[in-house]
Amino acid sequence: MKVNRNWLGAVSALALTVGVGDPALARNDTVLDTLTLSATREDDAPIDQLSSTSVVTEAELERIQPDTVEDMLRAVPGVTVQQDARDTGSAINVRGLQDFGRVNVTIDGARQNFQRSGHNANGIFYIDPELVEKVTVIRGPVANVFGSGAIGGVVTFETINPFDFLKPGERIAASAKGQALFNGDGYMTSATGAAGFWERFGVLANVVYRDQDNYEDGDGNEIIGSAREILSGLGKAQLRFNEETELVIGYVSNDSKYRSGAGNRFSPFRDNEVENRTATGKFTWDSSSTDLINLTGNAYWTGTRAEQVRLDSGVERFFDIETIGIDVYNTSGFFAYGFDHALTIGLDGFEDTVETEDPAGSGDVLTPSGERRVYGGFIQHQIKHGEWLDIIGALRFDAYELQGVNGDTLLPIESSGDRVSPKITIGLSPFQGLALHGLQVYGTYAEGYRAPAITETLVSGFHPPPARFEFLPNPDLRPEVGKTLELGLNYKRDDLFYQGDAFRLKAALFHNDVEDYIGGVWLPPESPMARFGPYQYQNIANAEIEGFELEATYDTGGWFASLSGHIIRGEDADTGEYLNSIPPDKLSTTLGMRLINETLTIGATLHAVAEQNRVASDDLKSEAHSTVDLFAFYEPNENFTFGGTIDNVFDEDYRTFLNAQGGDSAGIGGKVWAKVRFGT
Repeated sequence: MKVNRNWLGAVSALALTVGVGDPALARNDTVLDTLTLSATREDDAPIDQLSSTSVVTEAELERIQPDTVEDMLRAVPGVTVQQDARDTGSAINVRGLQDFGRVNVTIDGARQNFQRSGHNANGIFYIDPELVEKVTVIRGPVANVFGSGAIGGVVTFETINPFDFLKPGERIAASAKGQALFNGDGYMTSATGAAGFWERFGVLANVVYRDQDNYEDGDGNEIIGSAREILSGLGKAQLRFNEETELVIGYVSNDSKYRSGAGNRFSPFRDNEVENRTATGKFTWDSSSTDLINLTGNAYWTGTRAEQVRLDSGVERFFDIETIGIDVYNTSGFFAYGFDHALTIGLDGFEDTVETEDPAGSGDVLTPSGERRVYGGFIQHQIKHGEWLDIIGALRFDAYELQGVNGDTLLPIESSGDRVSPKITIGLSPFQGLALHGLQVYGTYAEGYRAPAITETLVSGFHPPPARFEFLPNPDLRPEVGKTLELGLNYKRDDLFYQGDAFRLKAALFHNDVEDYIGGVWLPPESPMARFGPYQYQNIANAEIEGFELEATYDTGGWFASLSGHIIRGEDADTGEYLNSIPPDKLSTTLGMRLINETLTIGATLHAVAEQNRVASDDLKSEAHSTVDLFAFYEPNENFTFGGTIDNVFDEDYRTFLNAQGGDSAGIGGKVWAKVRFGT
């Protein structure tokens, strides 16, 4: 089904203007009002943040019933997820940037730096949606207080804490959920339990199991390798020492089994087993006696090991990466010279250790072993004057050290560098008390710094036949520097059409110049008889990316609607050649209603994606497509919920951008689910 532009425009207009419903049922808790992380590391609602921030809430996750990260983030503007049908891992593209840490993905504050090179994304992570309470996306390098490298943005996945699961007055609570899936027939089961003691100490455990068969695309073709088996778990301990200090210790695991490859001699079938472990510790001290102390300290360890076995030969290989890191910052608030001030100072760092082994192939050539240390610090000063002026200035220092060996000569290779990156944001709310009150405009200039990855620097050796060529290391790679200019608008109004309704809108124009962009380059063949020359990562371009993003919600209580989308363009500023990582234009809109005293919710979501032919490689071109999903769930009381979805109602046959190697997406399918809970 192709996108009908007139119909799409009508639906979009309806999504923003629908206003029928009983005002008595109105609510003011739209998704853009949800408190979440901000680019300044303070919890704030996206609608009040001077940055392009989006949040996917627990309520939205319940409506979507996602099976994958792509399901969770599909409606977020500026975001595209590379989700291969033959891999349970996910890679996130933000504003046309991804791979090798250009997007900083964290789980409970722990960086996810796993990477395995091949005909796939160069940077994937593993998380089951059932473990996630909230996802926050901050687009652009404006969130430089979250650590080094994120010139594309930051995506944080947060899991639930014990005292968030326990309701006031409860000491013990548990829930169980079952789900049946259709098209890729299978099931999911989940169980959660929590206990609290003296309102000071709480523990929580959660386990999730998924078993899914191969699915069929919109033409009825079975996608071999799309079956998967996943066992995930979460453990949390939350200790409240007093009203000011708290310690949360967490452990997240994900064990995946799936089959990859095309089943031919160039891409043989391999059975995969992936173990992902994340351990975190977070200490907070928010002093009640002084505003000068609001301290947060994080420590974490992430380990991911992927083991693969070739089915035709039984040969094994593995890819293993461990990341250990810390993150400490304090915010001091004070009033001086007629302004409110918030001064934040922080330090952070992490170390990656990569170990790979492929005795009968090239896996350890494409993903070499090595070590990298990245560290830095920042200072940020936020100034407010009343409700109309907000200024944020920040400086960040980054440095890195990388070491390994040349796979051919076995000689050591080292690389290092450092830089200071600035940021300035000015926000104005000039219409306080006037007809346009609720309108805020802001402008930001921010820079980010990404150190070369281990693979980019150290890759050396030969590609396997039939495409026989040499990889050359490059210790002289210069780090990438992203320079973004963003103009944004936030608008929030209550009682716009009805008493108690709520309208929220965020929009932004951005221009990002990435200096010394790193990419693969084919060098001239060493002899006229050679089919291929050597391949090496080099600073190939000054990338130029610009675009527009929009996100809006309207809620009357009885009815709700949302609209989001983006238009992004990118090219090599020196040659004018298209960049291969720029996603197609996208529009998502949801219409829904709440019935029977808001216990029954029904609705539909449209995802419309334009064709993408603005790429340097024809293999990456993708066709326009649109899908419609239906959802319904009923919650007669707080302890029981059940519902269902129908996905891709019109059985559209399509392949998402960046998934050229992974097969077409699923045709019509869906799921039914039920959840019970009790507490005492």
